[in-house]
Amino acid sequence: MDTSKLYLPDFPQLHKVKDVDVVTLYHERRFEELDAVVICKDKDGIVTATFGQNSWDCLPFSRKKANNSLNFEELNSSPTLQRELKLLSIGWLFNKSPKRKKAIQFSSVRSRLRNMGVVYRFLLANKHSSLKCLSSSVAWDEFEYFLQESDYAQGTIESIFVAINTAINDESWHKFELGLNPIKSNIEARRISFNEAQQTLVIPERICDAIYGKAIELVNGAHPYRQLILDIEKSLQHNYIEGVRNLEEKIKQGNRYSFMGKGGSIDKRKYISAAQELQPHKVKDLVAPLAAKVPSIRLKNGTDFNRYWGQLTNACYIVCGGFSGMRDSEIDKLTAKSYYKDSFEGRDFHMLQSHTFKLGHKRETWITASSSKTAIELMATLTEEWRKETTYPDKKYIDTIWVNKTYRSKPPTLITGWNKRLQRFCKQFNFIVTEEDFAECLESNPRSLNRVKKDVTVGNPWHMTTHQFRRTLAFYCIKNRLGTLVALKQQFKHLYLAMTEWYTNGGKLASLRALKVDKQVQKALDEINAETTANKIFKQWHSDETLSGVHGKAIMKMRGDIPTIYSSWDVIYKAVKDGKLTLHGSMHSYCKSGYDCDMDGVVAPQFCVDCSSGSSIIDEQQAKWWQKKHRSLVAYMESGEEISVSDHSHYVTQVRAAEKVMADFDMPFTPFEAELKVMEL
Repeated sequence: MDTSKLYLPDFPQLHKVKDVDVVTLYHERRFEELDAVVICKDKDGIVTATFGQNSWDCLPFSRKKANNSLNFEELNSSPTLQRELKLLSIGWLFNKSPKRKKAIQFSSVRSRLRNMGVVYRFLLANKHSSLKCLSSSVAWDEFEYFLQESDYAQGTIESIFVAINTAINDESWHKFELGLNPIKSNIEARRISFNEAQQTLVIPERICDAIYGKAIELVNGAHPYRQLILDIEKSLQHNYIEGVRNLEEKIKQGNRYSFMGKGGSIDKRKYISAAQELQPHKVKDLVAPLAAKVPSIRLKNGTDFNRYWGQLTNACYIVCGGFSGMRDSEIDKLTAKSYYKDSFEGRDFHMLQSHTFKLGHKRETWITASSSKTAIELMATLTEEWRKETTYPDKKYIDTIWVNKTYRSKPPTLITGWNKRLQRFCKQFNFIVTEEDFAECLESNPRSLNRVKKDVTVGNPWHMTTHQFRRTLAFYCIKNRLGTLVALKQQFKHLYLAMTEWYTNGGKLASLRALKVDKQVQKALDEINAETTANKIFKQWHSDETLSGVHGKAIMKMRGDIPTIYSSWDVIYKAVKDGKLTLHGSMHSYCKSGYDCDMDGVVAPQFCVDCSSGSSIIDEQQAKWWQKKHRSLVAYMESGEEISVSDHSHYVTQVRAAEKVMADFDMPFTPFEAELKVMEL
């Protein structure tokens, strides 16, 4: 039983879970013994989860601020299905795989259970008694239809199939005799669903400016008074404690209150209300000093103060995340000492230091904006006392600054649910989506059109999430050419450049849309292009230089009687400006037909020598190109290399075209007549 991924190195060996033959207990239907099997203990030996419980508290394994349990309560109405899923989960948790695969983290076990939960939800709804029921083709078809109707994304369906495959692979251990064949998860997911994975949204520029601007404004406004805010919080807590003490004294004196029920029961809400009435100081008086310092903030009572505190917390989080692009798990591990300033080649860089977990746990640094220093200092002061009272599930991350005290009667806890907090922030400050914002969303998020339509509603507050910081930073960095993909890759701690490029999706296109043509520069370029073209055409008609090509030879014949349109430089220049004359050049020829050319010469330049439209002109410089082409092709064909019939024909036609051009310019050459060994392929 491999538990290396679950326990810390210093976890007492005595209190580690012992291996029990749960499979035998299950199949022999010894359910009382099975229910008593210990799943998890803490370092003090206290049992936190047994098989019989329907929610396994696995905090000693997980050591996270949230999502520490494995929950089976959805199957309470079907003990048979519930027991089967529990047994599968034990196999994942303690790595019972007969294939001896590497043990997975607790978070992966929880994700796998969540995906397998979809399967068991279907089984429960259709009154099936076991996973093996999916071996019936009828049941499997119903299951596929269930997945389609549930509108799961391809990635989710693939993860569900992967979870089923793990049950199939572990069959020799759990002995369920499923009768299922392994599923080609990615292929089947694409077949079942057209709902592709939706990328995290870029925050529209106007809303992004408003959100980040408000966050910086709140942080900068509170920073000078951070000690005052903390002192008021301590005064409010002390005031509440005194109110409780006064209430308890009155109860001891025999006073009766409405919160006191029969048998000693207490209505907690009414108890707190009574304690608040007996507080020695009015809350309004305690918060008044701060209200005078920040008159733009409504601070008339304790509710206002708590709201302001929450807004400051959210603002600090936005500043740290928005200007670093850190993941939620990385921002989450920031401490009071995370900020520092570094200098390189005379420039100061603002840095944040935290932990990253995506590709293995390690300490990393991120470049950020100077406002992060203010945000860290503010949060460090505000949570100074609370951090002393907070219980951290993992001692490696002790003293992280994101803690909150929701109730005065309870100790502070680590903050969870950041997405809801950020969405509340947008609602409080009225960051409303406009028609223009919605249109920008569609343009900026080409891989998330379904998500835009689902989460972005005109007239509603912006639906903000933690991962939008990362996506938004990457997008605008590329759109505004503030950095390179390689620099972003380093900032985001990505293993592959392709992943970084995925985050920048739409940024390059937005950058091109934002380009503005300078009309004066464009006018100057057009004039230069017209003059250059006129000069070239004038030289072709009013000189004695040799020309080749169909039209080039025609020019040489007409030089004695030049058409009016070519009679002078001014006439030629006007015709070029008016679009009546064009001349497009390449390494091997000029073409007077411009974009009306049949373009055969693009693929095979020999077609330009005897141009079917009579438009080609070849001067001496281009003739030298044909001379070099002749030498290289002849040398290759005389080298003895085996060539196919089609290649031989292609090379010979180019050689013959080159010889025609060289003959027109009296260039010395030896006609190509060598015998070739031709090999048919």
